[in-house]
Amino acid sequence: MSLWSSIEHGPSPALRAGSVRVTRRVKAQPDRVFDAWLDAEAARTFLFALRTDDPVDSEMDPRVGGRFRIAQRGASGDVEYVGEFLAVDRPYRLVFSLFVEKYAQRDDRVMLELAPVGQESLLVLTHEYDLSSETQRARIQAGWETTLDGLASLCGEPAPRVSTPRPNTPGFGRLEADFV
Repeated sequence: MSLWSSIEHGPSPALRAGSVRVTRRVKAQPDRVFDAWLDAEAARTFLFALRTDDPVDSEMDPRVGGRFRIAQRGASGDVEYVGEFLAVDRPYRLVFSLFVEKYAQRDDRVMLELAPVGQESLLVLTHEYDLSSETQRARIQAGWETTLDGLASLCGEPAPRVSTPRPNTPGFGRLEADFV
């Protein structure tokens, strides 16, 4: 299966100022990796997780048009991530909008593509956003890399990262607002 075969081949309506793409091999089959994104209990362990053990609440309605909500309690207050599932093609493609009111007044689009590679999965995550700041881009990329580390741990032994090294960007170390 080609990762590009089922997506739009031109710029999407949600493609704005920039995008971040993170690629990872996960030591699990695509159906297991895909299902982790749509299970509220599994997702709360890795999706938008901060580097703390603070409680996380999550709700999922895993269908096209269904919504999700993941709330966390961080050092600087509660953060709520909400969105709508735009495409659910199990186990190869998941597309959702992403809105984080506390940090930004915009709707981003996140696309997850999976392909089997032997007993593993190749995961390509693309986050389209309406920012042009390199600092914000670096934070978004770091946030997704941390998320995919957690996903890899949840699904099996952590697999090595395939993505490029993170840039040395001022303000990069602050991960609480990674996804905005």
